[in-house]
Amino acid sequence: MIDEVAFAFGAPGTELVGVLARPANPATEKGLALVVVVGGPQTRVGSHRQFVLLTRAAAAEGYPSLRFDYTGMGDSPGPKPDFEAAGQDIRRACDALQERVPACRRFVLWGLCDGASAALLYAASDPRIVAVVAANPWARSEATRSAVIVTDHYGSRLRSPEFWKKLATGKIDIVASAREALGHFWRARASRTGPADGRAAGLPERLAQALTNRRAILRFQISGRDLTAAEFELAMKSVGEAVYDPGAALRLEQADHTFSDPQAWQAVIEDTKSVLARPRAPDRPS
Repeated sequence: MIDEVAFAFGAPGTELVGVLARPANPATEKGLALVVVVGGPQTRVGSHRQFVLLTRAAAAEGYPSLRFDYTGMGDSPGPKPDFEAAGQDIRRACDALQERVPACRRFVLWGLCDGASAALLYAASDPRIVAVVAANPWARSEATRSAVIVTDHYGSRLRSPEFWKKLATGKIDIVASAREALGHFWRARASRTGPADGRAAGLPERLAQALTNRRAILRFQISGRDLTAAEFELAMKSVGEAVYDPGAALRLEQADHTFSDPQAWQAVIEDTKSVLARPRAPDRPS
C-alpha cells in the first residue's frame, strides 16, 4: 500500500507542482528516493501514465518517489525552458522531497529522452545523486540525425520491394531523392569525425563529459525501435569517449521510444527497481 500527495514547492509565481508517493507504512520507508525528470512536452503523468506507474511501483518497495512538472510544463507556471536549463528545477525537486522526507538524503534520477539528458548533465553537480537511470537519452545534432537516417531510413528503403517498385514505375523523383541523400551522407560524415578544432562542444560532447561522472551509477534503458536511442549510441561513438558500454544497458529490441508496450514498460520498472535496490556512489577518482 502507498500514500500519494500533490503539493507545490518554491516561491509563489515560480512554484513547481509535484506528486509524492510514499509507502503507507513509515517503518518500511527507505532513506533513498526516486525523482522522475520529465522529458519533452510532457507532464508529471507521462506517456501512457508511465510516470504514475513507475513512482507507485518504487514507493511500494519503500522508496519515496516524486514526479513533478518543471517550469513551464503542466501545472508549473513560467516559460518552457530548454532541457539543459532544467538543472535548477531538478535541484528544487530534490530539496522539496528531502524537506518532506528528512531521512532521504540520497536520490536516484530517472529520465526519458531529454529528461534523461537533463538528469545526466545535472548529476555531477549534486553529491546527493547516487544513480541516474537514463531511458533513450536525447543527443541530437545535425550530424547524428543524418547518420541515423542514412543507416536506418535509407537502409530499410533499399531493402524494401515497395521502394524498387515505385522506382521502376517513376513514382520517385530520383534527382530530388539523390540530392537529399547526398546531403545526409555529407552531414553523417561529421558524426564519424567529431567536432572540428575550435568549434564549441555540442550536446554529444557535453553528454560524454557528463558520463565521465564517477560519483553516480549510470544505467541506460535503450529501445531497439527508436531513432532517438540510435542517435544517442551513435553520438557516443562519434565523440570517441569510452564512457558508454552498450552491453551494460537494458536493451528492449522491440520497444518504441516511450516503451508503450505494457511488457516493455514493466521491464523498465523492474530494471529501475534493481538500480534502487543497490545504488552505491563509486569512489571519486584520485
